[in-house]
Amino acid sequence: MLLIRRRSAHAGTALRRVGSRPVAMLVCSQLMESDLWEVCGVRYRVIIEQDEDGVYIAEVPALPGCISQGHTRSEALDNIREAIAAYVESLQAHGEPVPPSIFEEVVEVDL
Repeated sequence: MLLIRRRSAHAGTALRRVGSRPVAMLVCSQLMESDLWEVCGVRYRVIIEQDEDGVYIAEVPALPGCISQGHTRSEALDNIREAIAAYVESLQAHGEPVPPSIFEEVVEVDL
């Protein structure tokens, strides 16, 4: 079981339990336009939810345990991009297969 440190706007720093797989929480300065992130030529879907403290949690379903967060949606997206890169790098370093890229686009429709 891994404990990761999470900053809360209300309670300073808190520890959060996240499964039994490694989690990378790093910072990246690049944003892409959608929630489909491309790392090393591979694209993954990112799910973003806001927790009870208002912190945005970003998770990559194709990469179990690849979770990050931010005080804003943009910060969470920045952080998960770097987490994906670290996760994929770790898989490659350990000779593990890298999950395949997704082939989809996000389409917005005004209703």
